[in-house]
Amino acid sequence: MLVAGLSSFIRPPSLSTSLSVAIMDDLSNTPKNVDHPDPLLDKGRWPARTFMGRTACHIAGQKTPADAPWCAVLHRLEATMKVSIIGGGGTRVPILVGALLDLQERLSLTEISLTDPDGERFAAMDKIVSAIVKDRNSTIDISHADTFRECVTRASFVIAAIRVGGDHMRTLDERIPLSMDVLGQETVGAGGFAMAVRTIPVVLDMLNELREVAPDAWFINLTNPSGIITQAMVSHGGFHNVVGICDAPTSIGILLAYLLKVQPEDLVLDYYGLNHCGFVKSVYALGHDVLPQILSMIDQVPDFEVMTHFSPAFVQRLGKLPNGYIWYYAFKRESLAAVKAAGETRGEEVERLNAQLVVDLMATSDPLATYQAYLGKREDGHLAEEYRTAMSLKSGEGYSAVAMDVLLGLAGKGQSVVPVNVMNRGAIAGLALDDVVEVPSLITERLIRPLAVGPIDRESQLLIEQVKLYERSLVDAVAYRDLGALIEALALNPLVPSPAVARDLVLAFKEQEAPYFDSFK
Repeated sequence: MLVAGLSSFIRPPSLSTSLSVAIMDDLSNTPKNVDHPDPLLDKGRWPARTFMGRTACHIAGQKTPADAPWCAVLHRLEATMKVSIIGGGGTRVPILVGALLDLQERLSLTEISLTDPDGERFAAMDKIVSAIVKDRNSTIDISHADTFRECVTRASFVIAAIRVGGDHMRTLDERIPLSMDVLGQETVGAGGFAMAVRTIPVVLDMLNELREVAPDAWFINLTNPSGIITQAMVSHGGFHNVVGICDAPTSIGILLAYLLKVQPEDLVLDYYGLNHCGFVKSVYALGHDVLPQILSMIDQVPDFEVMTHFSPAFVQRLGKLPNGYIWYYAFKRESLAAVKAAGETRGEEVERLNAQLVVDLMATSDPLATYQAYLGKREDGHLAEEYRTAMSLKSGEGYSAVAMDVLLGLAGKGQSVVPVNVMNRGAIAGLALDDVVEVPSLITERLIRPLAVGPIDRESQLLIEQVKLYERSLVDAVAYRDLGALIEALALNPLVPSPAVARDLVLAFKEQEAPYFDSFK
């Protein structure tokens, strides 16, 4: 068993953050931007980018634009940073704020702006946030905005974790399909479909405002279903400064590190797929693929099936490590039966716990203790259904850790490779260049590039292509408000048994979630 002897994974050195450059097309007088225009530049100055930590001037052996007239250099003078959090009443927000405070000095972070349309939830979460800031003796400015526009004006980063319609809509999302013997899971199932229908128009409207008041901001999406929402932003928002966050891939690494008694950074995972539809095909330690050894030992791990959903025999036959959500695709009947047997859906549990948290917070003089007690209650169900790992993480910490890695990289505070949801750009063969995929990606100053995953097996390729077809069809149907196309899209979901059932589901959603479906014709 591999339990020792693994050295730390050495991260690449950080890129230079002080200089950026525009490269001229054919050394002419017309600059050719290697990515997209840079609004940080003064009017009349050339767009700029860094190349592997050096400007093109350095590469050419020149030192200044005067020495190389085809090259412009941008000196970054930003002394402060503003981060906006959309969905300030969300229960993850205190963890996000705490993580940002940990990085306050490193990021030169001076303001965190929050907004949420649910005033009661917002006030409750603010009690926790205020207590955290006080506990840290932080001087950071925590501002509350009445509108999205006010919140994101001059922001460097926008972190969005919203639930359009609130917790009760999630309950409907899951219960309506269950009444038809269809899985209502909030991301991969019909519940995720309904949530996407509500959320996509809101997010696209956000992008229109963001372009006006913070055109250079990066949008870090934590809103579920993350892959679908990110796809909508790319396909119909025309917005490429976006990255979708999910902690499921990194959770696999944490679980493996726990089993191998090493640190997560000691391992490098070859992960590929879509959000909540992915696999690990290799696990590297000191340059060696140890996945075969891992597969041979998992039947000796106590409670492996409890932690992962999967029996050792299934994973060994598969020959790779599945994302936990593959359970819903591989074991449709069993997963549906398990949800029914639980009595209370995950959405109903979350709605109940969140409502009680708001009541408790408004009455307490110790919001931090109240919040910790809430996380303890929520963690049990969350791990049981979604993570099932041996992690000691509280609910939400995984998302926060991934988001902070991404933010640090984009802010130029160190390169990293993180599995995130981004445009494919050829990383997975057989998918379109603008398909949003979930793959390890190089993250550096204001730039994310997915890493090619190489050959993958036919079985997982077919599932990924089917799910991506469903996602793209759904995004298009919502963008064009086409009811027929919406039904056809849901019928493509592998968890929906037939076109007739898809039609019944859409009509039921249209009736019970009417305000969000009325405009479909």
